[in-house]
Amino acid sequence: MTLKFIGSVDEEKFGPIVSALARVRSKAPVEMRFKGVGFFPNERRPRVCWCGIEASANLPELAKEIEQSLLPLGIAREERPFVPHLTLARFDSPQGLDELVQKARALESPDFGATQQTQFHLFESVLKRSGAQYTKLKSFAFAK
Repeated sequence: MTLKFIGSVDEEKFGPIVSALARVRSKAPVEMRFKGVGFFPNERRPRVCWCGIEASANLPELAKEIEQSLLPLGIAREERPFVPHLTLARFDSPQGLDELVQKARALESPDFGATQQTQFHLFESVLKRSGAQYTKLKSFAFAK
């Protein structure tokens, strides 16, 4: 799940980004339940398959605090509203997607379980021909 997409930044901003994110706090862990499957932008032209997240009220607050902490570093505010979801797959081709969409509809909002989190992570993503490669750079405890 992405709380804030930072985008490409110069290497000298890494230290200030880490410092800003280290100050982010929440009074409680984030509670999340993973439910349902859907598609962005829609089922007719799916580019992304996602799992929905029902979360405690402090999740959007956490995302907002992360965003606010990065604004002074010149990292732009996200214009779209924060919609918690877990990206399951991205599609480059529509081949075979009709069947996937129909099978997802038949699941009737499955419940995939729940978790409680007290940390978030800073990842680097590098796009390759085989897909994105993600590397965890740093972890941040935001609640005890």
